[in-house]
Amino acid sequence: MDFEELFLNQSTEKEKKELPLFKEYAIDFNTLEPLKNGDRLVELTGNEALKVWIFKALKTKRNFYEIHSDSYGNDLDVHIGTVYQESIKNALIISEIKDCLLVNPYILDCYNFKLDYNSGDNHLKVSFNILTVYGESEVLHSE
Repeated sequence: MDFEELFLNQSTEKEKKELPLFKEYAIDFNTLEPLKNGDRLVELTGNEALKVWIFKALKTKRNFYEIHSDSYGNDLDVHIGTVYQESIKNALIISEIKDCLLVNPYILDCYNFKLDYNSGDNHLKVSFNILTVYGESEVLHSE
């Protein structure tokens, strides 16, 4: 194990000890309805809970809803209809996604972005990896 891996492992362990277990209620990503088990809401923890948080943060416009802090959500909508070179547009979108997600102390990094504009349904599909205090996970998102 090299120095970087050792440092990352120590940082991750430190983050785990300082932060309580991350919890979020499960949702159906298509209908946005909460998932239930009988009459009780399904609760997720760790990376699965973070995927729900990420989905919600990427679907929420920053500074639009008073209930959210100024740092929650994103400004991806400002890029709709813009005419940039694809490389510039991709860099701006990736930067916006990182700004949106890295406010969460459980998320340590976002990387390995793949953007697909040709999905056939006029939506941008984005996939990327996240490094969290719980480990690594892949995220797929459609805008």
